[in-house]
Amino acid sequence: MPVLHQYKGKEEFYILTAINGAIVTFQLNHEGRQRLKGAGIEPGDKFGRALLLDIYRSGDAFTHGTGAGTTVEEIDEGQMIFDFSNDPEPESLFPTCGECSSLNDLHLVELKETEPAATILCASCRIKNSSGIDTSIPLPLASRSVLNRLFAMKNIHKLHKSVMTYQNLLDAQFVNRWETVARSKKQVQQTALFDSLGENKLF
Repeated sequence: MPVLHQYKGKEEFYILTAINGAIVTFQLNHEGRQRLKGAGIEPGDKFGRALLLDIYRSGDAFTHGTGAGTTVEEIDEGQMIFDFSNDPEPESLFPTCGECSSLNDLHLVELKETEPAATILCASCRIKNSSGIDTSIPLPLASRSVLNRLFAMKNIHKLHKSVMTYQNLLDAQFVNRWETVARSKKQVQQTALFDSLGENKLF
C-alpha cells in the first residue's frame, strides 16, 4: 500500500509505493497533501491505492516535474519499510509508457502513422520517437473531454493499450473510498481519546 512521507526539515511531501515490482516515488503538490490530510492521512500512514490513483489522475501526485526529487539523504531511517498487502485497486490501473512501462513524465502522444494512432510515452521514449510524434500532451492535462476532442479532431481510432488503461482510470469511481478512509480515521481518533480519558478515572 502507498505510504505518505515528509521530507526532513521541509513542508513538502511524497508517497512511496510499489508498482509492477518496483518502488515508485510520487511527488505531492499542496492540493494533493490537503486532500490526504482531509481524509486524516498523516506522514507515516499507509493508505489505499484508490486514493493515490485519484490524486494522480487529477495531477496532484506525479512522478516527474516541478516537485523535489527523493534522495537517500532526505529519507529518514526506516522509511523504506513498506507493507504491500493486497489492495482492492489493481496496479494495472496506473498508466505506463506504451513502450518501456515507465511511469516517468508520461505524455499522451499522437503518432504519425498510415492510420492515426495514440499511445502514452515517457520522456525517454518520446525522444527516441520524436520524428514520429505529432501531438504531445502531458498526461495530467489529458482529461476525458480533452481525449474525446483530440480523438475526434484527429480522427484517431487506433488506441494503444496504455491509452485504454488511462481511460479506465479516468472512468473509475473513488469518491466513496475517500469517505470510508475519513470515517475510519475519525473513529480511531475518537477511540484513542476515550482510552486516554479512561486512564485518569478514579474508579
